[in-house]
Amino acid sequence: MQINSESLRFILGIKVKQHRQAAGLSLKQLGERTSLSISYLSEIEKGKKYPKPEKIIQLAQGLGISFDELVSLQLDDELNPVTALLNSPLFNDFPLKQFGIGLSDVFDLVTDSPSKAGAFVRTLLEIGRGYDMQVEHFLLASLRSYQKMHLNYFEEIEGQAEAFRAKFPATDPVISLAWLESFLFDHYQCRVSYDDFSATPELQTLRSLCVSPNKLVVNSKLMPQQQKFVLAKEIGYRFLELEERALTSSWIKVESFEQVHNNFRASYFAGALLIPEAKLLTDLKAWLANKAFDGEALSQMMDRYDATPEMFVYRMSQLMPHHFGLHKMHYMRLHNKAGVDQFHIAKELNTTTVFTPRGIGPSEHHCRRWVAIGLLNEVGERQAAGETPKLAIAAQRSHFIAQNQTFFNIAVVRPLSLGQNSNTGMALGFLIDDRFNDTVAFSEDPAVPQMDVHETCERCPLTDCASRVAEPTLHTSQQQQLDREHALQSYLDQHQATSTLQDSH
Repeated sequence: MQINSESLRFILGIKVKQHRQAAGLSLKQLGERTSLSISYLSEIEKGKKYPKPEKIIQLAQGLGISFDELVSLQLDDELNPVTALLNSPLFNDFPLKQFGIGLSDVFDLVTDSPSKAGAFVRTLLEIGRGYDMQVEHFLLASLRSYQKMHLNYFEEIEGQAEAFRAKFPATDPVISLAWLESFLFDHYQCRVSYDDFSATPELQTLRSLCVSPNKLVVNSKLMPQQQKFVLAKEIGYRFLELEERALTSSWIKVESFEQVHNNFRASYFAGALLIPEAKLLTDLKAWLANKAFDGEALSQMMDRYDATPEMFVYRMSQLMPHHFGLHKMHYMRLHNKAGVDQFHIAKELNTTTVFTPRGIGPSEHHCRRWVAIGLLNEVGERQAAGETPKLAIAAQRSHFIAQNQTFFNIAVVRPLSLGQNSNTGMALGFLIDDRFNDTVAFSEDPAVPQMDVHETCERCPLTDCASRVAEPTLHTSQQQQLDREHALQSYLDQHQATSTLQDSH
């Protein structure tokens, strides 16, 4: 078994505490037996210290066990799952430091109540096996949690992007593709080339491939705005000195949280570089001051920044919660093959307790009343009719009936690139509360429709939904369970009352 030094200290600390408590000894009594201070023994039990061999001999003698038994990595049956967790890829790759958690904090949890911790760990491992949880999914979920902690806003990277623009000012207000190409070559000796990867069909969905430090290959089928983002991201890797990275974009294989985190930082830098914070905030304030929702003005704003809809809407999700106090937000990007009634969530971030699509089973059908799905269907119908679809923008007040909360949702849909017969839709939603109403002048625009929505058809209790594509199987099952519970309680209440009456006579 391979184990790092921190985990080695952890296992020794657990064993010392277990044997001490089994012998009925306090820390003071063990200190008297071993000539070790109480504070030193406490640090050993907390996994903070690993004694020298001569002190381990003193400990073993004081506990009445052999040296080999104390230093063995074997734990008793109660804590065997802890050893398994320490050796699991999920635990070893989990970015504890990013969440302000040290390994010692985990050790404290286990040493305070080892039997409960062992049962908890065993449960986690069984859940992981039962759901076939892969390290990739675990790491990406960790990143989403990290973003939520910061409301998807990272001041340090914003500052780094601004510092870059000040140090290397572009000639035009909007950075061009040619400027980015020249910068990569002039400052990093990195030459950019373009390829549609037609000779290697397996790679045709890649956006880029970093062949070497001196060569970046970009997919020629990408839109110019997407190519700009790829180059800005490459500059981000180099300017921020992010060494551990994936060679491809999009992902082929996720190998570590550091890789995932660096990809996120370089991507964030790219968005902040191409769509500057201060300028966008000025434009958003003016747009939010309109009394009516203006999709055309939003579209024109995207054009001014020469940004794709997904770049622009996601940038809004970074700035609006932090600067406008709209903390309850969800962002989602969906893909849909034209003419096919299936929708795939490609990206999602949710800082609310409502609308959690990643908790939905793979066989469930997302609510067809979502404004983004409705807009995707409209664009698909236009394509089926032979039209060349244009950018489509719509808004909706989405009332989630299960939680009785309403969100103002903005949806933007455009045809997907890379030659696929698909469309992509972005949805950005904010909880409608006093803060939203005070900030957004068009919050009560009567032209914006309100719609009762749910997460999926299978979970939805609505009986008059013309958009339903699947029976409410999960809702029915949950309702049957509630009915059984109510019937059981009613039966108990009735018979307990009868028993009480009989006893009184």
